[in-house]
Amino acid sequence: MSIARTGLLIIFMLLPGVAGAQTKPPAKEAPARASSSAMIVQPGSEKWGDVPAAAMVGTPSVEIGGTLKVAIIQGDPMTAGRTYTLRLSCSDGAKIAPHWHPTTENVTVIQGAADVGMGSKWDDAALKEVPMGGFFWAGPHMNHYAQCKGDTILQVHGVAPFLINFVSPDESQPAKKSN
Repeated sequence: MSIARTGLLIIFMLLPGVAGAQTKPPAKEAPARASSSAMIVQPGSEKWGDVPAAAMVGTPSVEIGGTLKVAIIQGDPMTAGRTYTLRLSCSDGAKIAPHWHPTTENVTVIQGAADVGMGSKWDDAALKEVPMGGFFWAGPHMNHYAQCKGDTILQVHGVAPFLINFVSPDESQPAKKSN
């Protein structure tokens, strides 16, 4: 038998054992692997709740005027440096007062539409519509605000922390985070 044939024979004999070893993680690793594995989220399976108070800093300069709910889809939006994906659900006409985030906010309109404006004070004339399927983003510390058109779902993703720092209603300065 030639060396090449002998080598191939050894590889074919070892291949099933190597493949089996790679697909059978030790019992200790199973929980960690499960949390880092791919996951499918079916439409309508989200678990909606109130936006945590810890995610909102300062006082909004305009009333919400509707309902706002959040569902965590992936990751941890509150732990710095971790990636996250969340969905915000808001009723028709709900407003998100001028605010900023410490990291880039990436938003896709999943359902309904959103009117988005840039700046530290609410200005209806400055709102621009982002229709269903549209995308917008705001860089770190960029003041912006939004209003939902119809029952709207916004998918937000980025790198944590996801904090909504409301711009002070009395000033055009950002609200200071209190510890």
